[in-house]
Amino acid sequence: MEEGSLGKAAQRLNISQPALTKSIQRLEEELGVRLFDRESRGMKPTFYADSLRGYAKAACIGMAEAESQIASLRSGTEGIITVAGPPQIVTGLLPEVLVRLSQERPKLQVRIVGQNKELFTDLLEGHFNLVVAMLYNELPKHGLSKQWLFDDRLVLVMRPDHPLARRRKVKPSDLIDQKWVFADSDTWSQHRLRLFFEQAGLTVPWARFESRNPEILKSIIMISDHIGMVARMGVEKEVAQGLLKAIEIDSPLMLRPIGIVRRENEPASPAVKSFVRIIEEVCKARSRAVRR
Repeated sequence: MEEGSLGKAAQRLNISQPALTKSIQRLEEELGVRLFDRESRGMKPTFYADSLRGYAKAACIGMAEAESQIASLRSGTEGIITVAGPPQIVTGLLPEVLVRLSQERPKLQVRIVGQNKELFTDLLEGHFNLVVAMLYNELPKHGLSKQWLFDDRLVLVMRPDHPLARRRKVKPSDLIDQKWVFADSDTWSQHRLRLFFEQAGLTVPWARFESRNPEILKSIIMISDHIGMVARMGVEKEVAQGLLKAIEIDSPLMLRPIGIVRRENEPASPAVKSFVRIIEEVCKARSRAVRR
């Protein structure tokens, strides 16, 4: 309608004139009305065509916006990604990653899901783009790929003026008569602690308190003579503030490999690639800081 002739309109649309003629004919057949009258000076829109002018412009604008949105999604500048993991890991590790990601891609939305159970099942079912978690040996063997980021550790935690706090190293026999707080008996950390004592030929000490919530365990330890085994990344802040003392146990049982888990053979979007690159950089910096 704006060009006044089929030839000019076809050139603007970058298609052939016969193709444009067929498209108009198909539309006229579908609507049951004539849209254009042929004149010596070109094509003149009918009353029906004029009534569609606003809809045609809206469709063109909508198509342009759709193309722009698709381009943004392909480049990773916009869209939504969902990242899941245990609350302790997403709280301790992801804030710095998310701030840097938002600086690079300010229109990208990231949903964070903190949960402990059914993480990998939900990942396989498509609820998340990726999971950041401890790389258990029990991880499903099929359908998932894993990428190691760094090794966290279980550490022995106590208040700074606890008698054990002056020691650089402790043996299993040093810990038998201590007052303990434990995570629940079915947790991974508790299983590792049990193996640690069994390998030394000792029985696991009795715990006065048990809780799956690490915040409760830390609070009890801060105000008493109790000790506990907690993930290092879960007590970094309290140790830095002088509220707790952490002692490393020299045993491979204490290693907690942290990594990324994704659906196997699924192409990563640009946004996911950016997230993975940034978390790799953050974890490398964290590892260097721990080694100092």
